[in-house]
Amino acid sequence: MDSRQKAGDGNVRLPALSRRAVLAGTSIAAFGAAKPGEAASTPSIGAPVPSDEGTRRCANWLALNAKIERLQSRWARLESWLVKNHAWCKLSPAEQQALPWAKELRDIDGCLDLLFEQREALLQSIPATGSISLDSVVARLAVVERLIWREEHPEVYALVTGARRDLIALSRGQAPAVVSQDPAAL
Repeated sequence: MDSRQKAGDGNVRLPALSRRAVLAGTSIAAFGAAKPGEAASTPSIGAPVPSDEGTRRCANWLALNAKIERLQSRWARLESWLVKNHAWCKLSPAEQQALPWAKELRDIDGCLDLLFEQREALLQSIPATGSISLDSVVARLAVVERLIWREEHPEVYALVTGARRDLIALSRGQAPAVVSQDPAAL
């Protein structure tokens, strides 16, 4: 069970997104919304992927990420319970393994390792450009929204979240809602 990253480890979080990457994603969304015909003809850096395929990959990534978050929550609840009721941190590794709940932690750990690899591979397959619909741009922004740590980058998180909400409203023919400028209010 030592393959889990500890909270004190500096490598627990995903690498920070650069401002250039965030601005590029939002500017692509803005230009695509303003000039839909030109957005479809913008060449892709990688192999062209139809928008529906990109949207499907984003949906799969979001579903996989949600599964990872559920498993991590289960891990945290179980480990907290073990600490509280069985002095988990004071037990030797052999004593920890003797408890019946250690198997569930090992199972979760194994699942998470596999899911992390799948999520990373799926993230690499999501096209960075070439959307032909607002739905595809919204789907990519939803992935970016999950990759940004809200607590560490509240302004960037608010920009991406707001851009995604605006695009959803525009795609439905509605005017975007005006929301507070305070990132903590989002």
